[in-house]
Amino acid sequence: MKRYGVFLLVLLFTVSCSKYHVKKEIRNNKAISQLKNSGIIFRVTHNTPIPLSLFNKNLTQWLEPYKKLKTLKILDNISNNLNTAKGESERFAQFAPDKDFQFYQSVGIIKGYLDKNREELDKLKAEYGLDSFIVYEVDGAMSAELQFADFNSMICIVNNNYQIIYLDRQADKYDAFEIDKHILREDLLDQISNRFLELMFKFKFIKVE
Repeated sequence: MKRYGVFLLVLLFTVSCSKYHVKKEIRNNKAISQLKNSGIIFRVTHNTPIPLSLFNKNLTQWLEPYKKLKTLKILDNISNNLNTAKGESERFAQFAPDKDFQFYQSVGIIKGYLDKNREELDKLKAEYGLDSFIVYEVDGAMSAELQFADFNSMICIVNNNYQIIYLDRQADKYDAFEIDKHILREDLLDQISNRFLELMFKFKFIKVE
């Protein structure tokens, strides 16, 4: 319980003083408010050094102490087609050489991802009674030697008809004052989970009990 208390304090601080640089691209508040049962899919890039299982484990720990106003099911027993971007061309987040975000290209890749994996997604909906998916694509990097940690991400929410009702993107870099790579990895995982929980808190999917 002591650990949960720390989680609560950290999340409340995060929500009140956001440190994430998030750019919203699509937001349909009415459609989001109608969701009741969402499946969470972590999607990592091909060069992310952290095992996917640790993303799922960390977020599970962070979610546990909160009251769920909507059902949030972390989907961990899924295929690589759903949870891994195998190359830069498959990433949701697409940028031009001048670093400008390519909105239409990104939306096209997301729609292609949904169409390609429709059969598996339909099975997951039927198995868990889902009416939506929240796909959290993360690309993270860290170095204890160089003392940095950073990650960029996109969160995409699709409704029962596989329409994109929310899409955002984020990128942040952090100075790290930790020489233990395992502790640094846990700190980065906490940052990644907090970024997700902050959004769930704002959309009233969760609340402090």
